[in-house]
Amino acid sequence: MLQGVDYDPIAQFYALNYAHYTDDLEFYARLAEDYGGPVLELGAGTGRVSRAIARRGIEVVALEPSPAMRRLGVEYTQDLPVRWVSGDMRRLEALRPRQAYPLIIAPFNAFMHLYTLEEQDATLSGIAQSLAQGGRLAFDLYNPAHIGPQGVLQHEGDYPGGISVFIHQTHEAAVQSLTTHYLVDQRSSRGTLKRQTFTLTQRYFTRYELERWLRAFGFHFRLFGGFHREPFSAEAPVMAVLAWLG
Repeated sequence: MLQGVDYDPIAQFYALNYAHYTDDLEFYARLAEDYGGPVLELGAGTGRVSRAIARRGIEVVALEPSPAMRRLGVEYTQDLPVRWVSGDMRRLEALRPRQAYPLIIAPFNAFMHLYTLEEQDATLSGIAQSLAQGGRLAFDLYNPAHIGPQGVLQHEGDYPGGISVFIHQTHEAAVQSLTTHYLVDQRSSRGTLKRQTFTLTQRYFTRYELERWLRAFGFHFRLFGGFHREPFSAEAPVMAVLAWLG
């Protein structure tokens, strides 16, 4: 059975590694302006997207299961209209207070943490019940056409404090899983090297599997190949979706 990663031990690294990723921010912030708040973000991480929306004066409910990620998120969105909530996107019926949202978002491959058909269906059912009338669901997913070479060590980036990050990936087509192995090296001023490793396994969607999933729960949708609403193609880096109930 596919299993996810425990983000608590790596929350600081996650915040550092993805702080400068901004490709999706305008896409989600503009949708929040169009449909209003409160916006429910599923898998809010350390608040990168929630912060971009809240800085435009729109209320956000940030759902995140990892306590360490939430703590960093609270700091990152301090003095902004963001309410952090401990919870699981697979059990949205447990959210309190119960309310309807004009916009629900799941940025940055959040749905790739749904590892079984049952988890996927429970999540989308909960979303359908949580959307306000006329509301929208927006999310993006990795395009599996871009799965890179397996086992090849790649340099991901360098960061302050003598930190270098390397990754290599493995792909299991039979279960549609992509496992990324992170190697985080930190070199001290004395030249000593400390290495931390962790593994992230995600379950990807294919295009028509995704479309069937949405239709099964009564959603109409538009599928884009980028955050500027480009047409989807095999070359597109992401599958960006805007969906609504018919």
